Amino acid sequence: KMATPAPRPAEARELRLSPSVRRLARESGVDPSGLTGSGRDGRLTRADMADEIARRRQGAPAGGENRRVPHDRMRRQIAEHMSRSVSVAPHVTAVFEADFTAVVAHRETTKAAFAAAGTPLTFTAYMIFAAARAMAAAPAVNSRWHDDFLEIFADVNIGVGTALGDKGLIVPVIRAAQSLTLEEIAGRLADLTERARTGRLAAADVQGGTFSISNHGVSGSLLAAPIIINQPQSAILGVGKLEKRVVVRNAAGADAIQIRPMAYVSLTIDHRIIDAVQTNAWLARFVQELETWPEA
Repeated sequence: KMATPAPRPAEARELRLSPSVRRLARESGVDPSGLTGSGRDGRLTRADMADEIARRRQGAPAGGENRRVPHDRMRRQIAEHMSRSVSVAPHVTAVFEADFTAVVAHRETTKAAFAAAGTPLTFTAYMIFAAARAMAAAPAVNSRWHDDFLEIFADVNIGVGTALGDKGLIVPVIRAAQSLTLEEIAGRLADLTERARTGRLAAADVQGGTFSISNHGVSGSLLAAPIIINQPQSAILGVGKLEKRVVVRNAAGADAIQIRPMAYVSLTIDHRIIDAVQTNAWLARFVQELETWPEA
C-alpha cells in the first residue's frame, strides 16, 4: 500500500521507524517523517518505504496507487523460453522488402470462392506457402542444432504466432506445409487460430514445429528485430505491416514511380547454424515466391 501523509508529529514518527526503514531513508534521501504506512497503527514498513522511493524515482503522481499483477503460468513459460533462447543462440537478423502486388491481386479474385467453401483467405496463408517453398534455397533454415550434428528436417512444420490478448501468445503448428496447397493451408490456419483463441488447442497442435512465423504487422509494427527464435528451431520469419508505399519500378525500359503494397520481411537466424549467404538466399526466394504469384 502506498504511503500517505500522516497527521502525527515528525518526532513521534521517527521513534517508530525500524532500522531497515531508517537505512532506506538515509540511503535514498527520502524523508519518512511525513509518511504513514500499512503496518500496525499506521507504522511505516520497509515495503512502504521501498514503494515510496520507487514512486518518487519514476515521477508517479502523488495519491496514485501502483498495481501488482501476478505472473500467470503462460507468462512465466514465455519468459523462461525467451530467456533460454537468447542465452543459447546468437541471434542475427536480415531484412528484405516484399512487394505484395501479385498476392493482393490473387487474393482479391479468389477470396470469395474460399469464403464460399468456408475458408477465410488471409495473407498469412500466402506467407506460410512461400516460406515452405523457400526452404529449398537454404535447407538449414529448417533444422535443429545438436552438439554433434545438424538435423535438417524433411517436413516443414510451420508454427504461426497467435496473440491471446494480454495473456501472451501461442504457436500452433501447420505440419508438412511443403506438401499443402494454398487452400489446405488456409483451412488449417483458420481452424488452428480459432481453436487457439478459444482455448481448445490440443497439446499436439503446438508441438513438433521446425520453423516459425511472426506476422507482427497485423498489430501495426513495420519492423521488429530481433524476433526471438522459438527454440530448438533455427530461424523465425517476421512480417511487418502491409502498406502502400511509393517505389521505383522499370516500365517500358524507364524508371517509373509507382504505388505498391509493400512490407518489410525479416529472418532472424541462429548464427551457429546459418550464415549470411544462406539467410539472404532464403529471404530472396521467399520474396520471389510472393512477388511472382500467378494470377488466378
